[in-house]
Amino acid sequence: MAESPLLPVIRGVASKVAGALVQTGTRMCGVDDDRYKLERQLLAVQCKLTGAKVKSETNQYVKRWMKDFRTVTYEADDVLDDFQYEALHCQAQIGVSRTHKVLSHFTSHSPLLFRLTMSRKLRNVLEKINELVTEMNTFGLLNSVEPPQVLCQQTHSALDEYAEIFGRDDDKEVVVKLLLDKQDNQKLQVLPIFGMGGLGKTTLAKMVYKDHRVQHHFHLSMWRCVSENFGATTLVRSVIELATKVTCNLPDNLEILRGRLQEVIGQKRYLLVLDDIWNEEERKWEDDLKPLLCSVGGPGSVVVVTCRNQQVASIMGTLGPHKLACLSEEDSWELFSKKSFSNGVEERAELVAIVKHIVKKCRGLPLALKTMGGLMSSKQLVQEWEAIEESSIGDSLRGKDEILSILKLSYRHLTSEMKQCFAFCPLFHKDFEMEKDILI
Repeated sequence: MAESPLLPVIRGVASKVAGALVQTGTRMCGVDDDRYKLERQLLAVQCKLTGAKVKSETNQYVKRWMKDFRTVTYEADDVLDDFQYEALHCQAQIGVSRTHKVLSHFTSHSPLLFRLTMSRKLRNVLEKINELVTEMNTFGLLNSVEPPQVLCQQTHSALDEYAEIFGRDDDKEVVVKLLLDKQDNQKLQVLPIFGMGGLGKTTLAKMVYKDHRVQHHFHLSMWRCVSENFGATTLVRSVIELATKVTCNLPDNLEILRGRLQEVIGQKRYLLVLDDIWNEEERKWEDDLKPLLCSVGGPGSVVVVTCRNQQVASIMGTLGPHKLACLSEEDSWELFSKKSFSNGVEERAELVAIVKHIVKKCRGLPLALKTMGGLMSSKQLVQEWEAIEESSIGDSLRGKDEILSILKLSYRHLTSEMKQCFAFCPLFHKDFEMEKDILI
C-alpha cells in the first residue's frame, strides 16, 4: 500500500511531542494538557494516513488538505523545539544565584513572558490542527485504516538474493564466526562494523543477517536503522515492536518499557543489528540503552552495530571492531564492469583501458564504483567515456569528499530534465535547506 509522504513528518513530530524534554517544557509552562491533546490528534491522523497518497493523487481537495496539514505540522515542530530549548536552558540554570533569577524576570529571557508566548503559540497550533481534523472527519477525507505497524525505518531493506556482492565473502565469514562462537557468553556482546561511508557496512551486515547459520543460531533476529535517532525509549520501543511485530503503545517510561522488553525477549538468544550509529555520547549508551539490552536475552546474545566512526565503535563495542577495507583491484574491476557494461554497452577494447583508469580513481569504494559504473552504462560514445576519464575525481580527495565528488560528476552528466529535479540539492548548495520529500 502506498504511503503518504506526510506520514513520516507526522511520525517525527508525534515522537517529539511525547519526548521527555518537551513534556518538561510544557509542564513548566502549565500547558501539558494542550501538549497531550496535540499528541493524541497527531496519532489519530497518523492512523488514517496510510494509503492516503493514492487518494491525494486523484482528489485535489485531499491533496490541498494534506498540504495544509503538513504546514501546520511543521509549525508544531517549531513550537516543540522552543519547549525543548527552554527545558535545556532551565537545566543549565540550576545553581544560578537568586539575584540572577530575580533579574531574569526583567530581561529578554523572562520565564513569565516565555510561558505566555508559548502558551499562545501551542494553543494556536492546536486550534489549527483541531480544525483540520474536524474537516477530515466531517467530510470523510481519509478512510480509517489499521494503526501503523512497525515503522518502516526500523527494519532493513531486503538484500536482493540475485544481487552479486563482490569482495565481501571473507568479511562475512569472519563476522559469522564471531557471532556463532559467542554462544556460551553470559553477558551481551557488542560487535562494531566500522568504516567510511560507501564501503558497504550495511551490505555486509545484511549478508550476515541473512546467513542461514545465523538465522538458525539465534532464536530472535531484529534489525533497526538508527542514524541520528539514538534515544533509549525510541530504540527499546522499536525492539519490542520488532520482536512482537505489532505497534507498542506503551508510554515513554523506561521502567514500563523494560518490563515489556523482558516479557517479549526473556531468555531467548537474540541478534540485534543497529545500523548506521552516529551517537558519540557515551552516557546515552552506558547509562540508558546498554543496561536495558543487557537485562534480557539468553547466553550468546549479540548486538551488531555499523558505524563510520572509530569513537562510536570504542564506546559501544565489547568485541574488537571489524574494520571494513576497500575492495581489491580485482573485485573493484568485477563490480565496475558489471555495472558499466550493461544497457547495451559492449566491453570493447577501447573502453576497457578507460574503465581501468576510472576504476583506479574510485580507490576500491563500492559506492563510488557502483555510482560511476551506472553512469558509464548510460554512455554509448567513446568520447563520453574519455570525458569522464579525464575528470579530476579521486586524484586528491579522500573519504567523504571523494564520494561527494563522484556523485557530483554523476549529476553533471544527468539529462537537463533530471538536473532540474536537483537544482537546489544541499549536496551542491551547502547553505540551502529543502524538504526531504521534495529531494527524494
